[in-house]
Amino acid sequence: MSIKTLSSALLAATCVLALGACAHSSTPSTTGVPSDPSSGGPTASQDPATAPMSGIIFAASDAGIDTTVTTVRAIDPQSGTITATRTFTFPSEYLSAPGYMCEHMQCYSPDFSRMIVANNDGENEKVAVVSTDGTLTVLNDAIPTPSGHTPVSNHFAQFGPDGAIYVAHIDKDAASDRVGTIYRFPSETEAPESVPTDFTVENYARFQVMPDLSIQRTKTAMWVANEAGVGCFGADAVTPDGTCLTIDQGTIYSKPGTPLAQTTPADQTRLVSNWTKVALPGLESTHTIEGWLAVSPDGTQMVLYASPKDPYSDLSLPLFVAPVAGGDATQVTTTTEDVPGVVRVLGWTK
Repeated sequence: MSIKTLSSALLAATCVLALGACAHSSTPSTTGVPSDPSSGGPTASQDPATAPMSGIIFAASDAGIDTTVTTVRAIDPQSGTITATRTFTFPSEYLSAPGYMCEHMQCYSPDFSRMIVANNDGENEKVAVVSTDGTLTVLNDAIPTPSGHTPVSNHFAQFGPDGAIYVAHIDKDAASDRVGTIYRFPSETEAPESVPTDFTVENYARFQVMPDLSIQRTKTAMWVANEAGVGCFGADAVTPDGTCLTIDQGTIYSKPGTPLAQTTPADQTRLVSNWTKVALPGLESTHTIEGWLAVSPDGTQMVLYASPKDPYSDLSLPLFVAPVAGGDATQVTTTTEDVPGVVRVLGWTK
């Protein structure tokens, strides 16, 4: 079977290197290999709440039980040990923002110490930032309202690459015409400033803060790129060599990326007709690939979320690692705790 737990694969590798170590064991170990502190993992004395977020990073919230807690975890893909956690707790009238106000990593500060949450009870949505220490700061009151204007909406917000918070705000003027402005908060405790755009800021119109901090309207797909600036619209991740990866209806696709300056308006789409399918036959036969993935720092592997087609066959963490080019998928198993709820892959760091 091509799908296997990572701890089992590590055990097999250990047996090859030291045959005697496995010959006398009547029950194979499935606990994985401890992290090497020199590789960047936490030492025994480190608190996961403050340890570096290193490894596969994912968020989980239990939508069926408690919607007021979201936990971001870092897991060592080799040992299956959860090495760091960041927990956000917020009032029940707020929603975690992924998929609503922002997408994936846009919802978190670069250091994972803060998260955007939203309250859509009423026309004028409340945008707030919650910290790991439980502090909730509502941004609405800090947004200036011109005389004679009425606040209408704060429908989209995100953290930029600079760690600042960007909010799309809509007012109605005295003539009841809608006026849109994007505001930049250096932090949730500092006054915002308006940011010029070359497009009309409208309700329900998404935007994206680009790596150079310019603001671009997002039509149907976000721009995702690697550190060299090579990427694709609609990609979920991009390898260091410029290969774009995306998930569409349970299938992974890839294509070569390009610099943003070489793209055209026709490229701003999620259509995968000109992408190439990445085959994961073993995984696809037993699991449904969901909509989040990330690539390893060296660009050779990807981590993805896949739920079992038989919901009672496997209740463990549904994260899998597979070659970017396709092939066998390996399940990442946790050795320290269960992870309930909906899982969103956010990244894979050194």
